[in-house]
Amino acid sequence: MMKDKPFLLTFAALAFGSAWPISNAFAAAQPIFWNALRPADQPKATIPLSGKAVSGPQGETLAWHGEEHPIELTGFVLPIDQDGDLVYEFMLVPWAGACSHMPSPPPNQLVRVVPEEPLHLARMYETVTVTGTLRPGLDQAQFFMIDGDRVLTYGYSISHAQVATATATTDPDLLSLSPFGILPR
Repeated sequence: MMKDKPFLLTFAALAFGSAWPISNAFAAAQPIFWNALRPADQPKATIPLSGKAVSGPQGETLAWHGEEHPIELTGFVLPIDQDGDLVYEFMLVPWAGACSHMPSPPPNQLVRVVPEEPLHLARMYETVTVTGTLRPGLDQAQFFMIDGDRVLTYGYSISHAQVATATATTDPDLLSLSPFGILPR
């Protein structure tokens, strides 16, 4: 039994050492702003105060194609799949109130997120920073509201995301688009 200890210690050290890069996979995540998700010639999304949807195609052109590197993006949580205060899937949106109380942002300003672990939602439109691999591709998700359901077209998705409550951001789009000013400055 005594002669097996060095083997076990060596095995444990190798196992721990090889797992280290996996746990730090998101340590080198590139922080990006919402403007990285749209073409440079597309103006930033504005909050449609009239409540009228914009006619014609808008925001279907996706600008982000760096899916080989993890990113960090800060935005507001709009739950899609929720049970009580646990959120299993959500849309990350650039302003509070997007999609549910007003027309949705363009598809290239909507990110579908599936967290690695369910998110404990403290309040509606909580501000979070999502870390993971951003994958471009237009798709749709159904969103249930009290007054019915909507189908949202989104341009990006992140699976197995790490999600943390945001304490601050310098993203000019996010700060200027927040109608409630709930982000710390």
